[in-house]
Amino acid sequence: MKRFYILFIILSIFSTCFSQSKELLGKWVLVRSTLVGNINLDLNNPDYSTKLIYFITPKALQFSRYKLPATFTDTQIKTEFRTINYVLKDKYLILQDQYDNKISYFLKADDFVRKNSEFALKPLVRNTDSLYVANNLNDYELSDNQDYEELISLNSKEAGRSSKTFTDLYFQIEFVLTKNNKIENIKILHSIDENYDQDYIRALKKSEKFLKNISGKNLLITKEVNHLKWANDLKDKNERQLYDLLDKGFKNYTENNFEKAIEAYSQIENLPIANNRFNSLIKDSQVKLGVSYLVTGMREEACKTFNKIGDKTDFDIRNYLLDFCTR
Repeated sequence: MKRFYILFIILSIFSTCFSQSKELLGKWVLVRSTLVGNINLDLNNPDYSTKLIYFITPKALQFSRYKLPATFTDTQIKTEFRTINYVLKDKYLILQDQYDNKISYFLKADDFVRKNSEFALKPLVRNTDSLYVANNLNDYELSDNQDYEELISLNSKEAGRSSKTFTDLYFQIEFVLTKNNKIENIKILHSIDENYDQDYIRALKKSEKFLKNISGKNLLITKEVNHLKWANDLKDKNERQLYDLLDKGFKNYTENNFEKAIEAYSQIENLPIANNRFNSLIKDSQVKLGVSYLVTGMREEACKTFNKIGDKTDFDIRNYLLDFCTR
């Protein structure tokens, strides 16, 4: 009887751990990070509002292009360089790196979308075809949770191209991923040049076998690439001024001189930068401009800036909009 009781206890513990481990598996979306005690992060902390998605598999923790071998207990996730304490509560995965005072709250992708209707797949009719606009959360996945950009790069001959050879820097493409995992209706929305465009299309087609539509709907997917140039390669005076203002703004921002950061960053919006060049740099500067306005008590100006950037589906500004710009 005693042996039976011990065996029962062991099996119960194993069953609990196994069930907990199964709950961990999947795609988790960061909702918010705070300090211990539910204290908000500093407004200029890059984790205040950011996009972070974890893929958890039985043997790995993956985010962005990083895939870290991991082991799991019922309270910890362990990789070579990190030990992360975790709790599963009310559908949230709550993570805290050991010896860190920051706590991060995640929801499974499906739960996140159910809780935040603005991320639901939006229907679209195009040329009598019924499509849904992809949201990059609960619509499609890549085999072995690979990174899309890295997959394109691996299949591209243009990946190592020197920035000096680019005249246009901004590239945008759309395509349909059918519910049967076929790529169709590829369309270049903003071209770099013929060689680059065709190389990207070839790389995209090679990547088709890795794309898995999990929505059961035909998805319209839009991707963009923002190429950059070294400062010494710039010829346009407005672009050189952009880099100068970015440098001044960033220096003051990181030193908490927010008034001077505003002086630099506020000039960028009016620079005549053509053809969507330097979109990623300009957006980052405007996010920092909005944060600088908030820190200095200029809430109305901050909200105007954030609303020019995007809406609540943009993780770079989402939590700022929720906390300060929703009436």
